[in-house]
Amino acid sequence: MLTDSPFTAFARSTLGGAVLVAVAVAALLAVLAWVSRPHHRDRRRAAVAAVSFPALIILLNVILGGLGVWQSTLYTLPPLAMVSTAVLFLAVGIAMMILILSGYRWLSARSRRAPFIYGLLLLVAFAPLIMLADTAALTEHYLAFGHGYTIWMDIAVALITFVLPVLMFELLQRRGSSTTPSRSSGPSNDRG
Repeated sequence: MLTDSPFTAFARSTLGGAVLVAVAVAALLAVLAWVSRPHHRDRRRAAVAAVSFPALIILLNVILGGLGVWQSTLYTLPPLAMVSTAVLFLAVGIAMMILILSGYRWLSARSRRAPFIYGLLLLVAFAPLIMLADTAALTEHYLAFGHGYTIWMDIAVALITFVLPVLMFELLQRRGSSTTPSRSSGPSNDRG
């Protein structure tokens, strides 16, 4: 039988719901402030690409949770707590992915092999973390998998969710470079 994780138990409380909304609003405001700086088009591209990360995870939770592949008491939260949790995850997911994309932007400015290095980091660093987190959540009965879904499948799904924003960012950068007139003098203000 599944049990509430500490996060789910907190989200069920009135205080928890209020805190989730406040943190979500603060995270969204921080993202908007970061993106709104003029002369930083790649920041806007990073923010657009970053949205794909939490949006895909929310979509997967709706689909796989609805089918019983992913099982958690999180899906039994009252509607307001569920909405505030989704908004929090969206805001924090965007902020986290913007930080990851900032590192990727830094790396891509220094190496043509940035996609390969990023992929290697995902395999070496994130895959073991996902395995540990899933194992702990399954052991504590905060999470269950159904219909033959395994930890290895979950690692593959998680890695895809981390790769998608980078692919989108690269696509947006290339599309933006081809439509942006070239500058003949001075450094580019596109990075930063």
